[in-house]
Amino acid sequence: MSILAAALAVTIRVYDLYGLSPDTRHEALALAAETLAHAGVQAIIVDCSAGPAAATPCKTGLADGEIVLRIHRYPKDGAHILGDAIIRSDPGPNTIATVYAAAIAERSRRTGTRLATIIGRVSAHEIGHLLLGTKAHATHGLMRPSWELQRLDRGDWDFTIEDAATIRRRLQPHEPVRVLAVRADS
Repeated sequence: MSILAAALAVTIRVYDLYGLSPDTRHEALALAAETLAHAGVQAIIVDCSAGPAAATPCKTGLADGEIVLRIHRYPKDGAHILGDAIIRSDPGPNTIATVYAAAIAERSRRTGTRLATIIGRVSAHEIGHLLLGTKAHATHGLMRPSWELQRLDRGDWDFTIEDAATIRRRLQPHEPVRVLAVRADS
């Protein structure tokens, strides 16, 4: 792996509190990772729902570059919301995104779109909010506020060029600030 690729990686801890089948969860997370890869970001998925094997790293504090994706049933605000991301008002890291599997399953039944496909897209969208550092939406691409799920154009399900560039810029390691001590002689 190149230094650039290593610097542009994000570790995503997934906590499935809804209880998706392991196959559906794996397929959805693979789609989200593929979407991030199209933006130039490697997603390292740690499935904290996979039982005791994942228990130890999933119970430690988050390291730099780690975020949490929670899979819940329904949002408190209503069944029409498919996901949410908690965005900080200060410049610190954004770390928690949630997808609402029951609301997504309902949408899947209504539209005939595969459950794993919608969960993967919503996951990538909410992770996008974390990585972009904003709740704002785009006029096109994955970060638009509403979707026609049957659209097949790949560009509808990827980050825009601008959003991908912003994500990569925000993930770039920053040079430490050097403070030079200046001694004032009297």
